[in-house]
Amino acid sequence: MIKENSSNAANKAFLYKSCRINSALDTISGRWKALIVIHIAENKNRFSLLKSVMPSITDQSLGKQLKELEASGLIIKNIIPEVPVRVDYQLTPKGEALLPILFDLAEWSDK
Repeated sequence: MIKENSSNAANKAFLYKSCRINSALDTISGRWKALIVIHIAENKNRFSLLKSVMPSITDQSLGKQLKELEASGLIIKNIIPEVPVRVDYQLTPKGEALLPILFDLAEWSDK
């Protein structure tokens, strides 16, 4: 968390205004976010399913990443009123639009 009146906050605001790519990179940065988005697209859309395909992520980290992806508008959380209650995640149109970008980044990285 960056203090609101710090030089870091001022620098971040300047970079966001100067280059929109910084904002985009900030949205998908994080060790697990891209992989989570890809797995949700592959229908691994519940916490337990995500945990099973990424066993080394902690519950706390997965929960935090999911909240950040939801706050950035890339995923939505659907609460299904069953017993027990089930929570599914799905990509928003913005999240779906990110998929080809992630695949292009992966190909670029391989070169």
